[in-house]
Amino acid sequence: MSMYFDLPRMATLAIVLWTSASAPGQQSASKAVGTELPSAAKVASAIPTLEELGTNWLVVETMAHMPSLHNFHDMAACAPDLIGVNYNPDGQLFDWPTGPRWFRYISLPLVQLRVNHRELETTEFRWYPYQAVRRTEQDGLEIQTTVRMVFEGPGLLYEIKVTNTLPSTKQVDLDLDVPGKQLPTQHGPVIAYRANDPKLAKSHGFGDTVPQDYAAKQGQLEVSQALVDKPSRLAEGDNVVTASWSWQLAARESKTVRFVMAHDRNTGDFPNPSLISTSRDWAEHFARSWDDVKSRWAARWQGMFTPGNNHFSGHLPTLVTSDEKLRDIYYRSLLTLLVLHRTNMKLCDRVFVTSGERDKGVVFFWDTSMWSKVFALVEPRAMKQHAKIFLSCDPHRGPVVNMATGEQWDGWYAANDSTIFTFVSEYINSTDDVAFLDEKVGDRTVLEHLDALATNWQELQKDKRVMLADYGENRNLLECAPAYVHRVPSFNAANVWMMRAVADLQAQRGNTARAAQLREWASQFAQAVLDLYKPGDGVWYALHRDGKRVELRHCYDFVCIGKFMNNDLTPQMKREMVAFVKRELLDGHWMRAMSPLDEAAAKSDRPDHGPMGAYDAWPALTAESMCLLGDWKPAVEFLRNTQAALNEGVYGQAHEYYGENRGQRGAPVRIAMRGACMRESIGGGAFAEMIIGTLFGFQPHANATLQLYKPDVARGFEGKLLNVRHNGRLLDITSNSAGVSFHYQE
Repeated sequence: MSMYFDLPRMATLAIVLWTSASAPGQQSASKAVGTELPSAAKVASAIPTLEELGTNWLVVETMAHMPSLHNFHDMAACAPDLIGVNYNPDGQLFDWPTGPRWFRYISLPLVQLRVNHRELETTEFRWYPYQAVRRTEQDGLEIQTTVRMVFEGPGLLYEIKVTNTLPSTKQVDLDLDVPGKQLPTQHGPVIAYRANDPKLAKSHGFGDTVPQDYAAKQGQLEVSQALVDKPSRLAEGDNVVTASWSWQLAARESKTVRFVMAHDRNTGDFPNPSLISTSRDWAEHFARSWDDVKSRWAARWQGMFTPGNNHFSGHLPTLVTSDEKLRDIYYRSLLTLLVLHRTNMKLCDRVFVTSGERDKGVVFFWDTSMWSKVFALVEPRAMKQHAKIFLSCDPHRGPVVNMATGEQWDGWYAANDSTIFTFVSEYINSTDDVAFLDEKVGDRTVLEHLDALATNWQELQKDKRVMLADYGENRNLLECAPAYVHRVPSFNAANVWMMRAVADLQAQRGNTARAAQLREWASQFAQAVLDLYKPGDGVWYALHRDGKRVELRHCYDFVCIGKFMNNDLTPQMKREMVAFVKRELLDGHWMRAMSPLDEAAAKSDRPDHGPMGAYDAWPALTAESMCLLGDWKPAVEFLRNTQAALNEGVYGQAHEYYGENRGQRGAPVRIAMRGACMRESIGGGAFAEMIIGTLFGFQPHANATLQLYKPDVARGFEGKLLNVRHNGRLLDITSNSAGVSFHYQE
């Protein structure tokens, strides 16, 4: 029994070798279809460059988010002006005036830019993984700014370019107001600033207060900014230095101003000589510092796909396909993970945070589980560390473990049991680390933890006469759907899957009585879930505590039941479920998490779970369940069409419909900010997970010969997945009109 899908093992193997010899029970090369391997050059070119992954110019007024910056330690977000970067060394974001955010943020003091004595707002921007570019045009001038975060370093690098677009000469005065005081140095001026406000000594959220002695113990925030290009004049004011440049620009002529910012905590005297030295070194060798950011970003990106690379303990498969939309989806999904990769966490040095705008180090169990196969492929060593940390947490407490502090949030999520289970079981299946089941985490073995997660429903049965777990209120579930409470189908279906998976493990160890008990409970749960089905509509009911059955028209029941109880459904139920999704949720290039026909739709307008958008993993998981339910071609076509939503670079927490026609089919979508939605979010990894695990059928099982899922079913696209790691070897998977097949590399 699969520990990832509740699907039967294939009775026979469907393995196609790209060799001239055939082992017993395997097909020969002469019978293979489309088995030629791509050339090395074609494989290398299959991975898009960072330039390819940048965006086109985007109009600010149509976007909810400005571009962001990441450097594997922290995140910064660009403000609506041309130069402002809301950046904090603890990884949080400043609350700029464009709209309220979920957290209280604090920021480094901002540099202010004026061109011809006017402050200007950004009208267009471009995002790249390693930089953000903003521009505007004003009175015959084009002003373009570019900013990069120092690679795994405490600082920012800036470039301001002014171009005269007129056919005649233009006078340009450029002023930079930089907080702090001027410190003359041997190689040019440095402007140093030390925060006197103790709030600037530490990021914090939810109204937390900073201890009075925090600044004394941790140091006050100090910033050192060094100018690369000599200004025409410097003027000191009240704790601010104004650097000015004046030019007579000929037609089409450009001038550039560059500067750097370094920061640190300082418990000693001001200014910090080391910080001054760092900023001056970056400024004196600006071209080297500037190019270093891009080249090291590119090396880490390529390293993700390189067996034996020098950073990750694993690597990811290379997708080679002429299907440009699926190619773009696959690589942008993985780029989302890299953007949120962190190497400076206390609990583990290879972490993928859930989003950059939260407290530093925040990892949600639920979001991380959605790409757990990908995690196992790219970083098996760190995944094992994460698995131990997740299992040591209380699943009926908070949904988050902070990898920077080790703290677990309060506030239980109903998804904790099944998502921690998914994460740990996928690690075991993908790495074949069966011995991990017998390792102890706390006072239990890993197998005992999995058994407990699979049976935690016993603590949640409010009424023992009803064989269903009660998953609480909105705050424990989808947070915005008032009827999606109590005995919901989704997580009860997950209980069925978990118990069956653990029953297999217990039976393998000879614990037949426990296995039989788990299977009996699973059968009872399965029937109780099936009793919540609404025939004809393809939707499900929640069973509230008062006994009332309330209709749910949400994608999450479709996702979970299609995945966890596939074999329990009748063919008619499968057809009806898919029909509901296609009729009420799918919308061309994106989807609605909740049907507009749901009774709660009018009061559930949150972009990730309501009727005006969807959490970014939902389209991938919905397409996956459509495939599992047998509707492959429409699923792949829908998946392919979602590529249109990737114009902002990578995946966010949610994409929302916007504009006057947002309630109609085909309305434009963008990464949402409303409802505490973040610009980048780790759930986007679900797209690569779906492509690897479902479209290419790579679903390894511990202690078992590899079999691809549904190998004889054509997926509706052609391509190859190269360098897939399995049990210490590399294999390649081909998808063509005959289905999917694989062969191990020599």
